[in-house]
Amino acid sequence: MSCIKVLFAGTGSALNPSRGQVSVLLDLGGELLVVDVGCSAPNYIARAGYDLNEISQFIVTHSHYDHLCGLPMVSFVRSFTARKAMRVIAPPAAVPDVEALLSSTAKAWRVEYVVRSLKTGDELRKADLKIRILEALHTVEAVGVMTEYKGIRVLVSGDTRPTESFRAAAQGAQLAIHEATLPSTMTAEALRTGHSTVREALQQTAGASLRVLYHISPESEEEAGKAVEALVPRDGDIIKIC
Repeated sequence: MSCIKVLFAGTGSALNPSRGQVSVLLDLGGELLVVDVGCSAPNYIARAGYDLNEISQFIVTHSHYDHLCGLPMVSFVRSFTARKAMRVIAPPAAVPDVEALLSSTAKAWRVEYVVRSLKTGDELRKADLKIRILEALHTVEAVGVMTEYKGIRVLVSGDTRPTESFRAAAQGAQLAIHEATLPSTMTAEALRTGHSTVREALQQTAGASLRVLYHISPESEEEAGKAVEALVPRDGDIIKIC
């Protein structure tokens, strides 16, 4: 039986005293993929028993600092034992920011890295794994991520307003993870900041077998926690899907 593991190495918005910044590690039959790298993500990844050197790809969904602030720490840790180049994927507009961040750390510690640009609709394939870059609507160029591994489909939204493409991809997915930054009473603020409310996140994930809300802010925490339709994991939680 084919299974995957999903580690939530951070589930909070940029500033949430009870949660770290977002990061999701996907263990796809031993192929390790990390979507966004919050500041404390390297510690949660190591605590779960994963080797930072063995992560195949880091995908940064956009250039806001809370989604990539853990990259320098990854680079630093890899400087002790790195055996291969650190590989990062980002939307085109985010590539200069990622490269600037890594150039001041990875080069100082002689860590090799490669930053690759992928845009909405692009795909990567490796054996039984397919990665597809999804549309996202945020205040800067952003993307979401869909992975398919031996019939198991997992979606990670990144920061975004609701999109028809995510909702369609969630139909029949085994797991759909969507940001729920704001409570449903703050729709105008969600529109202004390029985020989704809890109600919108639940609508976006409605077609998936398992629905998860993340990028939780202090404002959305209470409503998200009461949503019986979806899980709200804590930092360090692991979900196994077979």
